[in-house]
Amino acid sequence: MEIPGFEIKRRIGQGGMATAYLAEQRSLGREVVLKVLDTATRDTPETIERFLNEGRIIASLNHPHIITIYDIGRYEDKVYISMEYVEGGDLKQRMQRTVFTPAMAIDIIEKVAGGLAAAHDSGIVHRDVKPGNILFRRDGTPLLSDFGIAKRLSGDSDLTSTGMFLGSPNYMAPEQSEAGPIDGRADIYSLGVILYEMLAGERAYSADSVIDVIVMHKKAPVPKLPAGHEALQELLELMMAKNRRDRFRDARSLIHYIRELRRKGIVRSDSELSARPDFDITGEHEEEGETTRSTRVSLIEKPRPRWPQWLLLGGLVTCALGWGALLVVERKMQRAERPAIQVSAALESVGGDTPATGAAPAPAGAASELAQVKNALLWLGQHSLDEMRLTAPPRDNAYYYFTRLLQLDPGNAGARAGLKSIAAQCALLAEREIAQNRFAEALSLVGVGLQIDPDNESLRVLHDLADKPQGGFLQALRHLFDST
Repeated sequence: MEIPGFEIKRRIGQGGMATAYLAEQRSLGREVVLKVLDTATRDTPETIERFLNEGRIIASLNHPHIITIYDIGRYEDKVYISMEYVEGGDLKQRMQRTVFTPAMAIDIIEKVAGGLAAAHDSGIVHRDVKPGNILFRRDGTPLLSDFGIAKRLSGDSDLTSTGMFLGSPNYMAPEQSEAGPIDGRADIYSLGVILYEMLAGERAYSADSVIDVIVMHKKAPVPKLPAGHEALQELLELMMAKNRRDRFRDARSLIHYIRELRRKGIVRSDSELSARPDFDITGEHEEEGETTRSTRVSLIEKPRPRWPQWLLLGGLVTCALGWGALLVVERKMQRAERPAIQVSAALESVGGDTPATGAAPAPAGAASELAQVKNALLWLGQHSLDEMRLTAPPRDNAYYYFTRLLQLDPGNAGARAGLKSIAAQCALLAEREIAQNRFAEALSLVGVGLQIDPDNESLRVLHDLADKPQGGFLQALRHLFDST
């Protein structure tokens, strides 16, 4: 690959939409990262504009904890972003090998929050804050990166409006799985999930399926920090509150709270904490003979009301009914009928029986839960398609999610279009295999694609090509042309 002005050294990363290369910018002799859009499968005007929009968004921000963009441009069929190259890896890698002290974790959270504050001040919500998107310079400075699904709060168009929620399920705020506007408090929630993972050494919510994780983000209590970190529990709860009105009202309020903790010694060692019995993060503390209030109430949108006991009881009953409705939906999904398409062993089939006609209707609350599950399945299917997880791994691939959605909603247009996209990708991959004279592999891909979309004409042509391997690719083409 060639882009004028740059010497490509090696590929350093591959994503669903783009490939990252380490390159040297010849005019300045500096190393940069070239993020190049995969136009072979992503050449729609909307996709190209969304990709370039990422570069414009980051370039419009000037903050020491946001990655620097040098240039965006096009060359022939290539669309690229040139950005700062950092050598310190990302937070995801660090969390695999580092035990974070409260001081280390809080320092990273504060600095990333500074970058988020700058973005939010410019009307930009990141919407995909996760460990893999927090990079480090050689000196340890954390940088917020990858604004690929970021959104400007003010503007005429929303390039990420697809009717689906966006973000990484393990770090996604509850409101991101619902229809409606998203603001900077969603990024604060994601940062809170990262804080928990750094201190606890495990994810905030874990389950066998991605859908269950999404539901836990919406309904499960804020997790408790391990022993020894209790003083930071309120900070975590203010970041991860299920209702965004109960979170910090903005990133600057979060930073102010952290600095108060640091001023009062909360993020120091356990020995220093034990020497300060006068401070209690959960209520009031005595300082210089005066009683001062915690900053809790002033940093969130509004104080939490003191509900009467009967309202609290009513809320508990409502939650119980909601969980019951969710169980009904999940059991209904597990009983759903096997899809008519019997794909090869590479495809994960889904089992069970269809509910009998005339069966008793689900509780009223199940309707909204069902809508959320369908919305989640549609997003997960598209996300898997973007990541080229077409039929594998089991129970976490595009085919699996789209077929599960069709069980719940047989007429779902998004799921049907998704299956056709899988077949189209199979055709593209098969074509590449044929070009390399790997006919057996191509036939396997064509077979899978035709079982998903028997009407795909490209797959039929490719089947004839792959089925005539004698003499190689060119001979196969001649045979095909002679037969037509």
